[in-house]
This record gives sequence, C-alpha cells and structure tokens, in this order.
Amino acid sequence: MRIIIIKIIQLSVYWPFMLLFRIFLNFKVSGTDNLKKAGDSFIIAVNHVSYLDPISVSLAIPFRLKYFPLYYMASDYFYKILFFYRFVGAVRAHEGRDLELSGRPLINLLANGERVVIFPEGAINRGAKSRPRRGISYIATKSNKLIVPLKIESNLDGSVSVVGGKVFDLLTGKHRIKMIYGKPFKIEDTIGKRPESLSELRKASDDVFKRIEAAK
Repeated sequence: MRIIIIKIIQLSVYWPFMLLFRIFLNFKVSGTDNLKKAGDSFIIAVNHVSYLDPISVSLAIPFRLKYFPLYYMASDYFYKILFFYRFVGAVRAHEGRDLELSGRPLINLLANGERVVIFPEGAINRGAKSRPRRGISYIATKSNKLIVPLKIESNLDGSVSVVGGKVFDLLTGKHRIKMIYGKPFKIEDTIGKRPESLSELRKASDDVFKRIEAAK
C-alpha cells in the first residue's frame, strides 16, 4: 500500500512542479537517452546542490509509469522531523551505522525492480571539498544494478534557505537548474573489479563522483 501511495503522490505533483520549475528556475534536462539504456531498475547517482534536488531529480525523469516511484536516501534528521517524507519516497539513511544496515533497504528495493536515488556526497555541498561516501559503491555492488550519473548544474545556494535560495530571487527568475544525464555504468567499471574492501569502496565512490561531474 505504501508503494502505491508514494507512486500516486509523485505522479500527481509531477506536472505542477514542472510548470513552477520551468517558470521560476529555467529548468532543463539533457541526456535522457542515457537513462533509457539503464532499463527499468537502476541507481541514479547525483551531486547535491540544494534542498530542491530531490524534486529536481524527480522532474528529470521522463513521465512514464515504469519510472515511478523513485526512492531517496534521506538524512535521519529530516526523516524524523518530517513525517510525510516516508510517503514521498524517502528511505532513512541510518547515518553513522554500518554499510549493511544503511544500505539494505535500498538494496531490497532494487532487488524488487525499483529505482533509487543516491547523493554520494551525503549532504549539500556548500563549497567545501568533501569525498563521496562508500554507500553508493556498496549498494551498487550488492544490487548489481547499473548506475546512471546525473549532474545538477545550478546557481542555487543551499546555504541560504530550505528552498535553495531567497524567495525573492526565485520570483525574479535569477536561478537556473540544468539536469544532465551521463552514460550508465556498472560499479566494476570504476576500479576494474567489484570493490570489496573499504578502501576499494572509497576509490570506486570517488570514480562514481568523477563520472557525475563529467556528464555533459
């Protein structure tokens, strides 16, 4: 029942949000042919720019029943305080715990043919250089699913407010969001094998993020 509710909600808000994003954020998407190569079940790996990113990712997906619902790994903080999160596709990250505990819910979803979205950085990038976390590589290894890199090119500032920028700036059309899909790949394409050790998972995650940044 929860899956049906999530799907209905995501599909019902798709076009209203698309209209708003195109008017106020000059929203554009390119490279969707790369997404088609990934089949119906896959992992979307995306950089994290602002609090609007989960919505941006949903809108970057073509409006097809087979692509919904989408599931997102969400921080424990927002998952706890925002009860509705669990009904829009959020999955608790279990931050600070072992990879199996935090990754198992998404691995199970992928095993059932679903689609998951992971932000390898684990949080909004506020300008400081931080290495992507191991979770993306662990989940990709255990699920054996293709990873689709998705780059967000935007001038939104996640440090300003929960809407990714001052409301006044949103109304003046100063902001922009462009979503760019890269070519899908398997995790073994990153380091030449499936990562096993923590150091290999780290290196593989680094390569995943490089592929996100290289999308054009």
